[in-house]
Amino acid sequence: MKQDTLGLSATEKLLLERSWDLSITRRRVRYVVVSALVLAAALVVVSPLLQSWVFLLFFGVAYVLVTAWERVAWARTIIAYKGLIQKLASRIEQLETAGASGR
Repeated sequence: MKQDTLGLSATEKLLLERSWDLSITRRRVRYVVVSALVLAAALVVVSPLLQSWVFLLFFGVAYVLVTAWERVAWARTIIAYKGLIQKLASRIEQLETAGASGR
């Protein structure tokens, strides 16, 4: 099947090519876990030393920003996958219709 006939965007083409590579998903999950652990470890280690609400506020805001970035990236990927699935389903329907009319 040619990707050109589906009218895929560059993002959809990349997702389709990478959909077979589970190591990318594993790496992404690992980054999320590591970023949370590093932030938590830094908070636990440094917080008693500084005992400052400004420091805690900084880490709270940093955590919110990192989490928001991760969620937005995940949501954009899901949206792109949904578009790709719709295009593939539409193409299958076209092929089935063409096959049924050719009989």
